[in-house]
Amino acid sequence: MRLRKTTTGLIAAAIMAWPGNGQALGGFVEEFTDKDSWIAAVGDFTTVDFTGFAPGTFITDQYADLGILFTDGNDSISPFDPITYPEDGWGLDGNGNISVAFDTPQAWIGVDFPGFLSIELYSQGRLFFTSNLNGGAGVGNFLGLISSQLFDAAVVVEGAPGFEAEIDDLHFGVPAPGSVCLLVLAGLWPRRRRRYSGRYSEIFGTVTYLRPG
Repeated sequence: MRLRKTTTGLIAAAIMAWPGNGQALGGFVEEFTDKDSWIAAVGDFTTVDFTGFAPGTFITDQYADLGILFTDGNDSISPFDPITYPEDGWGLDGNGNISVAFDTPQAWIGVDFPGFLSIELYSQGRLFFTSNLNGGAGVGNFLGLISSQLFDAAVVVEGAPGFEAEIDDLHFGVPAPGSVCLLVLAGLWPRRRRRYSGRYSEIFGTVTYLRPG
């Protein structure tokens, strides 16, 4: 089972969020560490659960049909471990951080994970938000973001020195077109991009990835 969707909650409530504690550009980003609250806020989302592949498989474009690429080239499927990955026993080892790029801009992202991590959000190659460090010395943690500025790439950053980012499931989504129009009319969605001189990541200028073998 590679794809799950949930359709509960109200999209408008998700975007009408208070600013998060990280640094945002051109809008608000709200952070959630309670998964049920994030699900209730975002409504519809897509899940990548990393099942159906042998341990050690490098994940790059296998989920391209869902509109997401794993761009590092060295993210690999972890051995089956229902304790570390309680959602379904399968997870992704970033062998460092985990970078993803989306075919179409997204408004929310969430990850189930063990340990500590933060999430960076990018738009057209530029970092515009970094979440707080979240998690704990254990499993079953969750971090979800809702951004009023759409992002086309994200990086899951390991927060514990000497460790590598690991995720159980990855979730992402965007409001339905009609909902975005309503939010723009209400003044809740950015109407134009603002200039920003922040950190730049070349990997998102032109999406590249390595195909194993």
